[in-house]
This record gives sequence, structure tokens and C-alpha cells, in this order.
Amino acid sequence: MTRITDRSIWNETIKELRAVMPKPAAHEKATDMLLSLHGAMHSAKMDAAISWSYEDEVLDDMPEMAFRRIPKPGVNSVAWHIYHSTRIEDIAMNTLAAGRTQLYDEGWSGRLNIPFRDTGNGMNDDKLRRLSSELDFAAIRDYRTAVGRRTREIIASLQPGDYKRKVDHARIKQVEDQEDVVPEAHWLLDYWGNLTVSGLFLMPATRHLIVHLNKAQKLKK
Repeated sequence: MTRITDRSIWNETIKELRAVMPKPAAHEKATDMLLSLHGAMHSAKMDAAISWSYEDEVLDDMPEMAFRRIPKPGVNSVAWHIYHSTRIEDIAMNTLAAGRTQLYDEGWSGRLNIPFRDTGNGMNDDKLRRLSSELDFAAIRDYRTAVGRRTREIIASLQPGDYKRKVDHARIKQVEDQEDVVPEAHWLLDYWGNLTVSGLFLMPATRHLIVHLNKAQKLKK
């Protein structure tokens, strides 16, 4: 597996992945890099092969108060960033990429201790305060690990040529019907509907995760 030990190597590796992913002949190489990039954005508890965990670097020593703090109106908490990026991965990988049941619907909805299932896009101040104060601190990290492990199963199951497959619009409709995306954020459905499977892995399963861990890291300071 490609060895990633910091963000600079991560950034260089994803540039290389974007170049090789469309080539069916490079499927094995692309899968190796994708697993490494994805793994670095999750806890080392998820997979023993992870050489550097940005999630652990950001969250392991974070006080719960800092995790829940809303810095000012219009700025999301660390709790929101971790919830949001994890729900996006669960939805995009399971429903959209694989046509599988989301981990959220396999017992995690109750464990998170919040009355939301949507991605968190368009969340108003009252809902943000409730999510930030009530989200179970340990459960969200366990959910994130479970989602990550499922994503790795999906990656390992892909065959040459699968990265070029378009997202099935029936699965987009399923996401809408399940109210995983609120009406105010329906632009997200349009965005996902225009992606290929490679686009799902290059954003929700990698780049989207680092964007929100970067924001969480800044809020930690």
C-alpha cells in the first residue's frame, strides 16, 4: 500500500490518482492509492495498514468542550464537520456507489443520539446547536470507523472500468426519498448526479474528508 505520512504526501498522491484512475489498465494502482488516501483520513483503529491518521491527529487529544463549541454565528462546530463528512461518505459510498444499505440504517441512527439523518447542509442555528450539544462524542467516531471500513470493502470490490461508471439516477432519487438531503440543499443531488464512480471516490471518500478535517484542525487552535 502507498505510504502516506503527512498532508503534503497526501496532496501529491491524490494528484497522481486523478491521472491514473480513468485508465482501466491502471486499476490496481489506482485502488492501492485510493485505499491509502482514504485510510489517512480515518482513525488508525479502522485498518492496521494506516501509516498516518489525520483524524487521530485532529481528534485524539481534543477536549469534548472544543469538539462541541460553536465559535460564532455562521461558523460550524467540529462536531458538525465530523458528522457532516461522515454522513456524506456513508450516503455516497453505500447508496450511490454500491447500492447498499447505509450504516446509519444498520443501528447507528440511535447510537448517535441526535434526531437528524440528513447531511447537515443548510442546517439552521437551532439545529446546529442541538447537534453540537447532543451528538455522542464516542459514537460518532465509532460510526466514522464503521463507515470507513465499509468504504474499503466497496473499493476492494470494484473491477477495472468501474471507476468510469456513471452514478445511477435511481439511487439519487433514493437519497432524496430518504431525506438524506434537505430541500434547501438539493443542489447536492444535482452535483452527485453528474459524477462518475471515480468522482464519488475523489470527493466524498477523500478530498471532502480532508477539507473538513482541515477546518476541524483550525477550530482546535
